[in-house]
Order: sequence, then C-alpha cells, then structure tokens
Amino acid sequence: MQHKDNYKRQAGQPLLTITQLCCATTLLFVSFNSHADIRGSVVRVLDGDTIEVLQEDNELTRVRLNGIDAPEKAQPFGQRSRQALTAMIAGKVVHIAGNNRDRYGRLLGTVWYDSADINAIQVIHGMAWAYRYKGKAMVQAYADREEKARKNRTGLWGEPAPVEPWRWRKLHNSEN
Repeated sequence: MQHKDNYKRQAGQPLLTITQLCCATTLLFVSFNSHADIRGSVVRVLDGDTIEVLQEDNELTRVRLNGIDAPEKAQPFGQRSRQALTAMIAGKVVHIAGNNRDRYGRLLGTVWYDSADINAIQVIHGMAWAYRYKGKAMVQAYADREEKARKNRTGLWGEPAPVEPWRWRKLHNSEN
C-alpha cells in the first residue's frame, strides 16, 4: 500500500511542476508584454517631452515621450521646445505606444499623430536630445536624427554651446 501512495505522489509531482511552470511563464509573459496602447486627446503640454492625455474613457494619463530628453523649462530653448510640441499636438487625438512607467509614474511612450512619430520630430527639429543611458542612445534612430540636426545646426543646435538636460539638471540640483 505504501508503495502505491509513493507512486501517486510521484506521479502528481510532475503535474504540479508543469502547472507551476505554466503559471510562472504566463506571469513573465504578461509582465514583459504589458504594452499600453492608449488613444486620447492631448489636453496639456507640460514641457518638450511630457504631455497629459485624456483617454476616451476619461482617464487622464501623464506621458513622458520615450527615448528623448527635451531642455528643462528654465533652460535655454526649454520654452521653444514646449511651444513646438504644443503646436504639433495640443488638442489633437494621439496614439501612444508604451510599456513602462518612470519613477514619477508617467507612462513612457512613443506618441503618434497622423502616422508621424512625434518623439522623432522633436529630435529632428532640434527641440530635444536622443535620451542616453550610460552613454548609449536608448533609441538609435533618434540618435541618428540628432546627429543630422547637429550637423544642420537645427533648433537648439544653432546655439553656441547647448547643455544636455541631464547635465543641466545635475548642475542646478547641486546649487539648491
């Protein structure tokens, strides 16, 4: 009898292991593919890389344009960057493809309007840098567009010595 009980436990163990494996795989799949595609109207442009979107279900979502870094509002070119983004999408219905949130809870996303990548347009017009992490561009296509804007002295690249927003923030946070 004891031999039979051991057999039942052993036979049940692989099933339990397979079930656990399936659950773990599902959780990993969901967490890695938690892609938020939202659609809504741009109700506010906070700066050159942050907007608020009112979704069709009346949920207000703050969005940080992923892969770019615009000058801060108090930084040279900060207001022009905000104005450029406002002129392009304020009041417009946009589509946002995003998959993460930043430490402030903003959705990190690519903003699309009329099939145009608004994040890229900010970089092309010299209104933002391609965002870099540890010296490497997060989106290589944006880095390529930034290089072209630099060569053409477009937007902020026409200034004598533009300071990257991450350096500007570091300099100004240390003064407080």
